[in-house]
Amino acid sequence: MNDSFARNPAEAEILGRIARRGAIPFVEFMELALYHPEGGYYSRPGATTGPSGDFSTMPDVSPDFGRRLAVQAAEVHERLGGGPWRLVELGPGRGLMAVDLLEGLARHAPEAFRELSELVLVERSPSLREVQRRRLAEAAPGVPARWVASLAELPERSVRGVLVGNEILDALPVHLVVRTEEGIGERWVTIDGTGRLVFRDGPVTDPAVRILAERYGVVPRVGDLGEVSPALADLVADVSRALAAGAAIFVDYGHPAAVLGDEAHREGTLLAYHRHRVTDDLLARPGDQDLTAHVNWDHLEDAARAAGLEVAGRTTQDRFLLALGIVEDMVAPGAEDDAAGLARALAARSLVLPGPGAGKRFEVEILVREVGTDLRGLADPFAGLDAFS
Repeated sequence: MNDSFARNPAEAEILGRIARRGAIPFVEFMELALYHPEGGYYSRPGATTGPSGDFSTMPDVSPDFGRRLAVQAAEVHERLGGGPWRLVELGPGRGLMAVDLLEGLARHAPEAFRELSELVLVERSPSLREVQRRRLAEAAPGVPARWVASLAELPERSVRGVLVGNEILDALPVHLVVRTEEGIGERWVTIDGTGRLVFRDGPVTDPAVRILAERYGVVPRVGDLGEVSPALADLVADVSRALAAGAAIFVDYGHPAAVLGDEAHREGTLLAYHRHRVTDDLLARPGDQDLTAHVNWDHLEDAARAAGLEVAGRTTQDRFLLALGIVEDMVAPGAEDDAAGLARALAARSLVLPGPGAGKRFEVEILVREVGTDLRGLADPFAGLDAFS
């Protein structure tokens, strides 16, 4: 197999590197498959989320997700003493949540909306930037907005306000590590005799990978697979560098390190998403399917403290949204009098429903600087209701 048979530029680059250098570490494969500037999954034109994409995010489900997140952002603005502030979104996708955040501010916190000096969208993909521009031009034409490819483009301590990342951490490239009789190794990607991309075990690419794997115990038994992501600490460091005062709010799925290393996760957490189906064929369709790994919350919090941020806390998505008042959207007066209103109310309810839904599977982690840790979204929405539990 050679790059002449590649389906897109990302796959061609992967095959070309293997042909020139031999096997490449999985982290390099994942970086190219997701972020190659021309053929990466998050760089290509077209929708990756929603009905015509490969999976749905919370903004695809209901605009009230972003609108209630805006309530938390407004509280941070109030803690800062008001005045001009910035709202930064990491990985804004199709721009749905950016619009929902602005609508939520306008509806629930008009003073914070008026004092918003700039919306900053951190987006690498030129095609997605164009989608976001069109959406914002139609829905929020008067809001000053600008785009950067990475947080590193922002001046140091230039953000007085809020940074938001929805399902951004799980898409950071990870090293796929394995515990062998000899110690910790790493999975590499190569081509077999039939021309297929396959895994093989090899040495770790960086001593830091082994240190992280041992520190968090993600592969405690021989044969265990797991993930470590130095990129997670790099992102947190960039957040700390940019944030003068305010909060960084991350919504994602993950586990503490002890859970990632337990018996139920001996195969790790890496999965691929393609056409709303989950698959463990990670090497298929590079550039044409999403790759994702659960967040190591302990690593995130340790990295935050090391970078000089304070960990305000973590809660489940359902409790976060309930604490921020989403019940008002679930039982809006007159919502059930027409089909569209009923659909909106049901969509809001789906964000917090118990069971296999996203309400408890997703969690919200908030990192802060100079605004305190007792934020509304982290409060217990059921406080005082013990008699009914």
